[in-house]
Amino acid sequence: MAEVKTVKASSGQAVINEILESDGCVVIEDLLNGRQVETLAAELAPHFDEAPNCSGDFYGYATKRLSGLIAKSPVCRSMAIDPAILGVMDHFLLKGCRLYHLNLTQAIRIGPGEPPQVIHRDDLMFNFVHPEFEAMINTMWAVDDFTAENGATHIVPGSHKWPLDRQAQPHEEVQGVMKRGSVLIWLGSLQHGGGANLTDKPRTGIVHSYSLGWLRQAEPQYLAVPIEVARTLPERLQRVLGYFVHEPNLGSLEGQDPIGLLTGELAVNGHFREFLPPEVRPLLAQYRAGLKAV
Repeated sequence: MAEVKTVKASSGQAVINEILESDGCVVIEDLLNGRQVETLAAELAPHFDEAPNCSGDFYGYATKRLSGLIAKSPVCRSMAIDPAILGVMDHFLLKGCRLYHLNLTQAIRIGPGEPPQVIHRDDLMFNFVHPEFEAMINTMWAVDDFTAENGATHIVPGSHKWPLDRQAQPHEEVQGVMKRGSVLIWLGSLQHGGGANLTDKPRTGIVHSYSLGWLRQAEPQYLAVPIEVARTLPERLQRVLGYFVHEPNLGSLEGQDPIGLLTGELAVNGHFREFLPPEVRPLLAQYRAGLKAV
């Protein structure tokens, strides 16, 4: 029977990436320690207290969801740029782009009585065929233990290799059972869905989703993270939020790198730069030289 393989971060990036290539999913144990999980839960508690249940057939009716987590939770900021996570994104997403960004952040609390979610592929939000690379990759961090009874994510290992019109059968689904502090990673092309919560307590997880840097973000991070907060973040996280130019010339501001908006270096009507791939520049230089020779 299929299973979601579980490893430690110390197993090494190559092992993690190899499992994802083969199965489309993997659990990394204990990427957060107990104190980090407790702090994370405390940071989100007042927001969950304010939030009503969702009211939709996909998001559920006994489930609460929060977004904008980089602004709301310092722990989420470190999670978003964890080296083991970015090692996955580098390996898979850079096959289809020069830079990737955070697609969305979402805290999901599945309440008692919520039935299982429909099995689906997340990258259906990007309506184009891309068999040669992944358009997005998701992570689900366990704030509580994920068990078969409380709604651990249903996963269909290997389904990222299936034809798009093949739908998983119930016997092909397994659950991403994991301890709190662990993280489930799955490819955007993999079939999965939230599990049913058959207990009397809610189950909370944190989704960070990453996508190709030339695709529109599901959650526009420029709006989700106030600029005064963005200015305080490490540059690596600022870049992951989307403060970059994706070559060629996609995402500049005043013809400049938008990170200058955070550093104070961006000038209105300032120097208008070219953001071109390295392999293109010699061709353009050759062309210009040829014009001079005529």
